[in-house]
Amino acid sequence: MKMKNAIIFSTLLTVMVSGAAGAYDTPDTYSISKSFDLGMNFYNVYGSPDISANIIGSNEFDRGQTVTLNIDLVNNGKLLGFKNDRTPHDADEIFAARTEMKLESSVVDATGVVVSLSAGPESPIQVKSASQQVGSIRSGQNSLAPAKFDIKIDKKAKAGEYDLYLDLSYDYQKNVQIEDANASDQTYDVNHWYGMMAQNQTLKIKVKNQADFEIVSITGSLNPGKDNIIEIVIRNTGEEEARNVKAIANPSDPLSTTDDMAFLSTMAPGSTAVAKIKVKADSEAVPKVYGIDTVLKYDTLEGDTKYSDTLQVPVEVKEIGLFQRFFGWI
Repeated sequence: MKMKNAIIFSTLLTVMVSGAAGAYDTPDTYSISKSFDLGMNFYNVYGSPDISANIIGSNEFDRGQTVTLNIDLVNNGKLLGFKNDRTPHDADEIFAARTEMKLESSVVDATGVVVSLSAGPESPIQVKSASQQVGSIRSGQNSLAPAKFDIKIDKKAKAGEYDLYLDLSYDYQKNVQIEDANASDQTYDVNHWYGMMAQNQTLKIKVKNQADFEIVSITGSLNPGKDNIIEIVIRNTGEEEARNVKAIANPSDPLSTTDDMAFLSTMAPGSTAVAKIKVKADSEAVPKVYGIDTVLKYDTLEGDTKYSDTLQVPVEVKEIGLFQRFFGWI
């Protein structure tokens, strides 16, 4: 026995649609659910949700950054029209037809929206966040909160634009059917026919031009208890000029320095410069290769001061030979 005002949900039908624009489904293009009796249907409404996405704020980042993308979702779904299936005859049917038409407008609303983000297999961008639910989005409205995805940009990423792929899936109302309408009591049963839709959209982020550095070669070595000038050849491997470049060395025991900074002036992309650092090895230093942490401090073209990633400068401490020990020469 049916209960008045009960809501009867029919079987879901899956419809896949690619692209954020033109993602509409019509009664002429989908199969009929077995639980739906079109003989009782008054209207077929044309339209469906259509969700588009935009990155909130800047989409430009530095290589090596880990950032959170805030993605706003908006439902641009529109009612495209309707078609009469049959004409109501008595008071109950007129009440049923009016009720159906009111409820049919929800065809453009997206329910239970799930969002995921991915990058291509060769992309230097890594998406660190899993799929997430953002709730329902009515036509003409934005999601209650943006979707948030953490991404990591590889330190060796080249400057330029990169694609990220946003996939969305959600339920939406395909059709509505009113049963057992009673105009006098203002009661009815409603049969909602829901389907599932999928959309995808390409978002772009930009890795900015910037200076970057690598060590080309090192000249010089040390003996225990002595100091020496270590020459470090450094190249700007980035796409942007670096100004007022300074190499700052930070040796740790058993190495030390009394002059840890070398001024390199301006370095154009592809150019090299030589940093000369005076380093001393402790008298008890074990002969082997040690690493000296070195950072480049520089100014960008916009006048901002930045620091490079830490570069490891290998410096060898050599064992004193017998001849040197005998004559005290180093």
